[in-house]
Amino acid sequence: MKIIFPDLERIQKALAESGPAGAKVAAMALRSEAQDAFAVSQDEVPVDTGALKASGRVRPETGVFTRAGEVYVELTYGGTATEYSIYVHENLEANHPHGKAKYLEDPMTRQVNGISGRIADKVERATKGMLR
Repeated sequence: MKIIFPDLERIQKALAESGPAGAKVAAMALRSEAQDAFAVSQDEVPVDTGALKASGRVRPETGVFTRAGEVYVELTYGGTATEYSIYVHENLEANHPHGKAKYLEDPMTRQVNGISGRIADKVERATKGMLR
């Protein structure tokens, strides 16, 4: 799932005014947002044997990935549960006594609401002293 930030103007302005230090803050803010969504997904992932829940990861272990001008973090489930993780995630008809389908997509969708403003706030606050 790839999320395109709604309303990027404020982040872009904050980054333009803060330079490399602001970019570092924005990257860490993105990672923090991903970790928040992951924590919620851990509460929503179905649990039978526990293998699926234990397979969840935020990657990279620290920081963010960068490629071709993009900055990103990956939230994944699979590992030893790879053979069935997609079926558990996508099957809306399955009965899950503990957890639910869309255990990763739903938390990510909710997290993206307001994400641009939260990241811009962090960049602006962190770099406020540098702009004087």
